[in-house]
Amino acid sequence: MGDVALGVVLSLIAGIVNGSFAAPTKYSKLWQWENIWAVWAVVALFIVPWTLGLLTIPHLFSLYEEAELRPLLLLVGFGFGNGLAQICFGLGLAAIGLSLGFAIAIGISTALGSLGPLVILHPELIPTAQGMTIIGGVVLILIGIVVCAVAGRMKEAALRPPGASQASRSGVGSWQKFIYSICAGILSPAANFAVAFGGPLVAQAADHGAQEMFKAGVLWPPFLLATMVPYLAYCAHLWRKNDSFKLYSLAGTRHYWLFGLLMGLLWTGSLYMFGASATYMSTLGPILGWPLFMSSIIITSNVWGFATGEWKGAGNKPVSFMLGGIVFLILGFVTLAIASR
Repeated sequence: MGDVALGVVLSLIAGIVNGSFAAPTKYSKLWQWENIWAVWAVVALFIVPWTLGLLTIPHLFSLYEEAELRPLLLLVGFGFGNGLAQICFGLGLAAIGLSLGFAIAIGISTALGSLGPLVILHPELIPTAQGMTIIGGVVLILIGIVVCAVAGRMKEAALRPPGASQASRSGVGSWQKFIYSICAGILSPAANFAVAFGGPLVAQAADHGAQEMFKAGVLWPPFLLATMVPYLAYCAHLWRKNDSFKLYSLAGTRHYWLFGLLMGLLWTGSLYMFGASATYMSTLGPILGWPLFMSSIIITSNVWGFATGEWKGAGNKPVSFMLGGIVFLILGFVTLAIASR
């Protein structure tokens, strides 16, 4: 298997892992939103990245001391933006569910995250056959996202109680709930931009003796540490507001800590796999790997959405629309896979 093909496979596997990470939230009903997501944050954004960084990147702290200031500041800036994205993402999942929350946020993220590096770093590719194929693949993915969003809107209408208010019937209240996922999608490409613009640090990691599979891991400790700052600040605000910190000692919730641990391991593991996939794809990694990663996430999250009953009672038409959207997503990442050749 060639390097680019291996990168494609890793992107798809990373998406499957990432699309599964939030499923445990469905089974932690006695905790508030901030309880489970704060545990996730500490594991995913601090414990795992620094542990893996120290294990896989020789002389990690010396590398950061030797690095130029600009790439480090970019990582921190992208990381802070990613923290805001993760807050919006978690709130979006709570508001509109796994299937639709993933579809909207990740669809927007796909377009911005893939086309941004293409236009900024490789504008010479745009008029070529490869560039046109990449753009065509992204367009197919965006069509799939729109169809998935329409399906979610139909599902909400089908499941709305008969006594719903006029605001709900007019769609005002419903569409407001989409704002979280839209904001998450706008901010989420920060992780891809970290890969796209973190090349100098990755090269330094290779010089320090990091293996090919792990050298992109040098990006995640500072990036995710910056992500954790706004995230935990928001959780602390909710602990005070909802008096929910005491729920950590609530009887019958001890296994929820394991849920948070599992969520953190899956999420950060997927990020490391995506970083490795982008490395194998070389300069095209952020352009091709990102939409493949995102599409795989959406498909997996929809499988979990169906499995946990989010679409139960919605009727055949919304489900058919959602499946049609997934078909467009599959066509999109097949097109991008062709572009990688």
